[in-house]
Amino acid sequence: MRIKTVFSRFLVAIVMSFMGQTAFAANNASTQSRTLIIYFSQPEGMKPDAVDGFSGASVLQKNTPETGSTQYVAQLLQKQTQGDLYRIETTTPYPRQHEALLRAAEKEQQTKARPSLNTPLPDLSHYDTIYVGYPIWWYTMPMVIYGLFEQNDFANKTIIPFTTHGGSRLADSLREIARRQPKAKLITRALSLSRDDISHPDVPAQVEQWVKNVQPQR
Repeated sequence: MRIKTVFSRFLVAIVMSFMGQTAFAANNASTQSRTLIIYFSQPEGMKPDAVDGFSGASVLQKNTPETGSTQYVAQLLQKQTQGDLYRIETTTPYPRQHEALLRAAEKEQQTKARPSLNTPLPDLSHYDTIYVGYPIWWYTMPMVIYGLFEQNDFANKTIIPFTTHGGSRLADSLREIARRQPKAKLITRALSLSRDDISHPDVPAQVEQWVKNVQPQR
């Protein structure tokens, strides 16, 4: 009888230990990031009188190494949300010189190009909330961002856009995203920062407040 009792207690201990490990794993999984920050940022040399409606986005000289303004905002978002960062990089690199980038972006728009990516996107099924950042090129999103929304399924995801621009703010990007991802929840209170303001010391606080206003509650 004593052997049977000891064996029963042993089994109970094993079961309780397994249940504890399972609960820990579930709790750990629930605390993992469900936020992804996708961004496209092309640093470039920018003249003060650069074309309105076009942001490449300009280089932030205060950062080392040099950082495009959309990338800078994405990094601020990562600090606020603890989300995962994914930088869109195309197989064919873009020029760093402003005039050459203007021409390349214009040609892509005219041909409705869909540039291919160097590395695949993370598995979107792992995320509930997806921030998407991009500059405004010729009064709309870069063609690579069109490809992002046309070639991937954001159904039932919360999409939160943010842009850097040369005067056009969000341009037509919210409408274009909604057309391509009608089953996603699109946050229209998007963040839009001028390339002329991106280095202002108040920008981190502005981004922090915006995140508090748009980040879905868990």
